[in-house]
Amino acid sequence: MAIVRRLREAGHSAFLVGGCVRDVLLQQTPKDFDIATSAHPPEVRVLFRHVVEVGVAFGVLRVHQRDAADQLHEIEVATFRAEAGYSDGRRPDEVRFTDAREDVLRRDFTINGLLCDPLDVIAGDAAVVDWVGGLADLHQRVLRAIGVPTERFTEDALRLLRAPRFAARFHLTLEPVTEAAIRALAPTLARVSAERVRDELQAMLRVPTAPRALALIAQLGLGEVLWPELAALQDGQLHAATRLAAVHAAVAELRDGGLPEGHRLDTHVDLPLALATVLHPVRAVWPAQRLADQLKLARLEIRRLLTIWQLADALPTPLPTIAEVLRSAEALRLLRCPDADAALLLRGALTPQEPVAALRRARSEVPLARWSPPLFVTGDTLHALGRRPGPQFRAALAAAEDAQLLGGSAQDALAAALATFPAT
Repeated sequence: MAIVRRLREAGHSAFLVGGCVRDVLLQQTPKDFDIATSAHPPEVRVLFRHVVEVGVAFGVLRVHQRDAADQLHEIEVATFRAEAGYSDGRRPDEVRFTDAREDVLRRDFTINGLLCDPLDVIAGDAAVVDWVGGLADLHQRVLRAIGVPTERFTEDALRLLRAPRFAARFHLTLEPVTEAAIRALAPTLARVSAERVRDELQAMLRVPTAPRALALIAQLGLGEVLWPELAALQDGQLHAATRLAAVHAAVAELRDGGLPEGHRLDTHVDLPLALATVLHPVRAVWPAQRLADQLKLARLEIRRLLTIWQLADALPTPLPTIAEVLRSAEALRLLRCPDADAALLLRGALTPQEPVAALRRARSEVPLARWSPPLFVTGDTLHALGRRPGPQFRAALAAAEDAQLLGGSAQDALAAALATFPAT
């Protein structure tokens, strides 16, 4: 409001715009606030002390502003603009600054095309400017493209993927003409850069509404572009949605179920876990390089995803009880891995009849010293005894650790190592 007020005092029009207006009207907390204004970038720049230029050619700046609690916020301030020509299916070939109404008409969906005047308060509510029917669509829970849907999706094909995310997140029904346009233009999603698709999937899959979004992706024909091998499986995408729903439900249970104090279980769904769950049946055709090329996952994300798959597949069938785990050095090794909780979440989604939840909860109660104790026998120990590195050296260390994990003393661990790698 301070930024809007300053722009108004300087003679410019300014409104809150887009997702923040939508979220407030739906009584949700916006993750950020955007401002649209008649002020051009040089005019914005002189009004505020701290300004970051992020897209001056598009009229976009970020203003740093502190609130009453002295917390720093970064607010995007963009000049009203119109766009024309999208030869790359993403960026406009021509941008010109314009008025508020024309700025709204270039946006994607009616629910995101609302302006709010936070300084014009009527009966306790900020005034909303609606040129596109967004208020009615919010009330009726309809997702509708602004103007001609084929034009909006041709301008930026990422909007094809944003549609199922918005529809799922806000429990909306796709307007028929908008839905038909998405189906017709689904193949053009392939033109969108891998980085933008990744960011959209991250926003979509990490939240509890992800299963419905996946179902919509399948219904709209977008899955054939995103994950063709999964789409080719009979009910492949439907089962993927079911698996992801199970993972989100298990995570919610972990958050709300009163785990013991100091527990160390995963209680969130990140992109690697979500993708590991969705793509599990076709994991053989998604090696590390494809994950890097097509989804632009970071190296650590790829490693986590592949480890989740490996651990979930390596866990024995049927799953052991916690008592059985504590009698198995191999099982202890598997379940002490940092990604073991995610692997158990996936395993529970793959085989709901297994007592995964009980194992997960019991795991949180086992002292860390049983999962990963300070080792009695190390490489230095074997070096001091005259052993040299090699296959037997590694085997001796593993045997010593096995003995210790199963409750053996330091003497037991050393005896196991020396039995595996005796003196020559």
